[in-house]
Amino acid sequence: MNLRKIFGLQPKNKPPYEHADVLHMWEDDYLMLELLPKENLEFIKNETKRINAFGQEHFDGSGFTGITIIGEKPIKTKDRQIRKSQVEQIFSKTDLYKIEKVVMQGVGLLEGDKAPLGYGSNRFAVIIEAKSGILENIWITGSTETDQERQNLKQGLKEFGKQFDFIGVDWFKSAYYDLNDEKQIEEYVKNCC
Repeated sequence: MNLRKIFGLQPKNKPPYEHADVLHMWEDDYLMLELLPKENLEFIKNETKRINAFGQEHFDGSGFTGITIIGEKPIKTKDRQIRKSQVEQIFSKTDLYKIEKVVMQGVGLLEGDKAPLGYGSNRFAVIIEAKSGILENIWITGSTETDQERQNLKQGLKEFGKQFDFIGVDWFKSAYYDLNDEKQIEEYVKNCC
C-alpha cells in the first residue's frame, strides 16, 4: 500500500549528493588490502590462519561475537626505505589518475594537498603513505569498475612487485598473492580490487 499516493503526498525533492563522483574512504578499510614486503610471507601465512580460526570460533550463525587485530608485521614497509618518488613514478605511468579529492569517513571532503596521495579513479585508489619521503604503507581502497582500470592496476602492481618484491594481502578474506606472479596479480585484482 502506497500511503503517499492515498494521501496525495509528494516526496520531497532531495538534491543529488554533491560528492557522488568522489572517491570515498572508510575507516574500516584502512590497510585491509595491503601490500607488504615478501619477507613477511611466513607471518602472513600464520596470521591468516589465526584470523580464520578466530572468525570460526566467534561466528554465531548471523554475525561475529568478537574481533581481533592483525598482529605486528616483522618487516614493516618503512623498513625497506623505499623512496615515495619511486612508487609515485610506477603508478603515474599506469594511466591511473592522481587522486585530487576524497571524502573521508568522519572527516569530510579533502582536496589538493589535504587529500591522501593515491592513484586510481573516483571508485578505487592505491594509497601511498610516506613520511620524510620514505614509503610507510601502501594499500588499496574501493574497487575497480572497468577493464581498463583493472589493466592499469595490474600493470602498476606488476611493476611494483618486480621492483620491490611485495605481496598483496586481502585481510578481509585472509588471502595473499605474490606480486611477482602475473596469474596471482590477476587473481588479486579480480578477487579483491
